Amino acid sequence: MKKIREKASRRTIQYFLAPLVPLVIIGGYFYPYLGYLALAMMITMIGLTFFWGRWYCGWLCAMGAFHERVIARISLGREMPELFKKSWFRWLFFAALMGLMTSRLVMSGGDPAKIGAVFVMMWTVATTIAIAFGLYFKPRSWCNFCPMASMQGVLAPKTNLLQVSADCKECGLCRKVCPIQTYPGAYKEQGAVPSLECMRCENCVVNCPKKALSLPMHRK
Repeated sequence: MKKIREKASRRTIQYFLAPLVPLVIIGGYFYPYLGYLALAMMITMIGLTFFWGRWYCGWLCAMGAFHERVIARISLGREMPELFKKSWFRWLFFAALMGLMTSRLVMSGGDPAKIGAVFVMMWTVATTIAIAFGLYFKPRSWCNFCPMASMQGVLAPKTNLLQVSADCKECGLCRKVCPIQTYPGAYKEQGAVPSLECMRCENCVVNCPKKALSLPMHRK
């Protein structure tokens, strides 16, 4: 397959965001207040979700940027198991990580430094799992069951959905260029891709030979 086309602005943004991952994880070990950077990103994500759906995942997620710009260079890029997209699997991860975070926050006793350390720890755990999967499978495999992604899908299930028009020929190219292995063509009859299945990166929009895919927020 030819090199994947993508929006230059997205690529540039990701190169700026990717360094935040090692900064928070490594720097946070010595200066736990860096964990508040992770908290700030979570709050930003939730706020944007109500307006743009899961757009944050595709454009502003530092961990996603790190995987696309760094891990992708050494990833084996194997097909992801369908298990990663199962609802029960997503919510099992959500419950496990949110439970871990909640218990650690309670144990912090309200100490600002310890609270920051909790978010450093959470990002370290998530990144370790994400890298393990991303090295063997596609770089952004984690994004299929990331707790934050699941939360966005629930908070805004109808917001800024990827539209699939009748011009779609179901050629399958969109699935090949999708970082999370979603096949928009499969939703031609419904007319839109479910929120949880799309992170609005627009790779499919840019690469579709029939221009059959679009996002409401970018329609003219």
